[in-house]
Amino acid sequence: MKLVEAMKKLRIIEKRMNENTKSITQYASMLSNEKSYFVTDQDQKNKVKELIQSNTDLMKEYLWLKRCIEKTNLETEMEMDGIKYTLSELLIIKRKMGATMLHTFDSLNDQSAKERMIQFRGVASDGKTPTIVRYYLENDKIEGKRVYQNLLDNIESRLEVQNATTELIEVPKR
Repeated sequence: MKLVEAMKKLRIIEKRMNENTKSITQYASMLSNEKSYFVTDQDQKNKVKELIQSNTDLMKEYLWLKRCIEKTNLETEMEMDGIKYTLSELLIIKRKMGATMLHTFDSLNDQSAKERMIQFRGVASDGKTPTIVRYYLENDKIEGKRVYQNLLDNIESRLEVQNATTELIEVPKR
């Protein structure tokens, strides 16, 4: 099974579990003057138990698939811009760290110094007008942002191809 197929199967399991849960809610109780959904009350009780067991089995299948996907993501590597990453690392960059690194480079600015300069009202205690000193190069900021933005832009399309071609690494079922 391909990685992409396993991920689709997870969504199908989630949908089936939600449908079962709705049915459980519907069949779990009724008024004494209502007609049973099934031939007998016992049939209805059995259906509720069957749906609960189905969700229990589906949850086990879901957890197994998730373990397989995680193992596959941890063990499958791909290269981007000359750097090897695991699929897991690329997902972390895509979901959180990419934006954090972009914010890191956005933080390279002189805003804090400008705010303090306003407080000094243009003249320091020694009578000289302070100037803003930057401890970074604007080109380094621009290049850092470019690197991470390009990485983020490429991750999505590369993961789609990788997920479609990578075989799921199966782990033992519990």
